[in-house]
Amino acid sequence: MTVRSFQRSIRFTNNEWDAVVEAAEKAGIAPGSFVRKAAARAAADDLYLYGGGLTPELAELIQRTHRGVHLLTYLKREELAGADRGALFDRAAEDARAAQIKTLGTGRSEEES
Repeated sequence: MTVRSFQRSIRFTNNEWDAVVEAAEKAGIAPGSFVRKAAARAAADDLYLYGGGLTPELAELIQRTHRGVHLLTYLKREELAGADRGALFDRAAEDARAAQIKTLGTGRSEEES
């Protein structure tokens, strides 16, 4: 039995399409096939698209990385405070916090809550 397919038209920004082409090349498939497979997986709830496209595993990795950066920044700040580098590490901590807020929508890790 032959499965019929239908052509559909969708729009992408240049940046979106560039990302699709890059991901398709990494996967070794044509961009159209990549989009079709990703859309089918998303429709089957196999691809987590909500919350910025982050999987729960990736969100946890980001939180764990943030906690590690926070701890290392705190320890190094104390060590280098006399060398006038404390402000550098304060900025690193703020940058990490801002990245977490932008990505996850929260600035507090579970341990800090």
